[in-house]
Amino acid sequence: MKRIALIWLAAFTWTAVAAAAPPGPFVALPSPVAPLSASPPLGGGATATSEIVRHRVDARTRVDVAIDASGTPFRIVATQRLDVRVKGDYFFTIGAPLRAVEAAPGSDSTPGLRSTAITWAGFNPRRRTLVARVTLDPAVAAGSLPLRVEVAPGRVTLVNATALTAASYSADVVAPPLRAYFAELRRATDRDVIPSSGGARVTTRTSPTRVRVAAPLHVAGVVGGRRVDTILDERLMVRGAGPVRLTVTPARPARLLDAPVAGLAGRALLDRVSRTVLTLARVRQYGSFLGNQDPVGRSATTYVYRTAARPAPPPAAAANESARSWTSTLAVAAGLLLALAAGAVVWSRS
Repeated sequence: MKRIALIWLAAFTWTAVAAAAPPGPFVALPSPVAPLSASPPLGGGATATSEIVRHRVDARTRVDVAIDASGTPFRIVATQRLDVRVKGDYFFTIGAPLRAVEAAPGSDSTPGLRSTAITWAGFNPRRRTLVARVTLDPAVAAGSLPLRVEVAPGRVTLVNATALTAASYSADVVAPPLRAYFAELRRATDRDVIPSSGGARVTTRTSPTRVRVAAPLHVAGVVGGRRVDTILDERLMVRGAGPVRLTVTPARPARLLDAPVAGLAGRALLDRVSRTVLTLARVRQYGSFLGNQDPVGRSATTYVYRTAARPAPPPAAAANESARSWTSTLAVAAGLLLALAAGAVVWSRS
């Protein structure tokens, strides 16, 4: 009986000490805004150079993707509209694998073209709209598109191409502050404002983990005469064949944001929050296909896929009928040499 009492006393003492012990270190969570891959945005994104003024910019982009009968993109044209506020001079550079650029209807200025960038320069009296239509190199830009279309006999498969494996960590954590940060993350997303970075108070040693994340895609349109309207996380097979007409937008990760976290604690809570933050970062990437000069500005991108016929290759240059073949040229040359030799012999005997 005395031994049992000592055991209970030791357990009570350990619990009291653990409760009184200070929490562990504060460890940063993955960033909800840091890119998880080099692209998108294309070409390193957008930058602003200004001596004094920091402009506020909202960017909206439409990316028109022409695909052939096999689902391969062969023409990509992006139209970006920049809503620029704050009075002052501006100089913007937007990296991209360019073939051509022109001002689109509604633009207050004309963009410049470098080998790997669009440029905007001028003075903003108060508010300016800058609209550029950009023809991209499909061999380079296709790898940054969010949707892949795979065509096979009798079926078309739509594949979410945004998935990757990102670095994170696992540990036991102090739950209440992390739940509060998750609620803040959800509010920021619902208000369409950039969420702040957060952290977790860990109570055990952290161990590195790898997390598979993808930006959910809202895919709507027609595939071979069949209507499609879905949130695509991985892939969707559509029976039938025919032209593709789809609109694709990066979507709010509702499955992660709306599922309750009140019953989660420790490693499970940390895993949920980390996955949500990484997914939001991936959604933000694909919403900024050409980037935004303003790091706190809004960005949105819509991708439009259409089946189209590839342009016919230019006709081969017609052969010149009067041109001599190598055989006839050699024969003429040989005849000239023989004539010269005969002339030399006659001359030597004269």
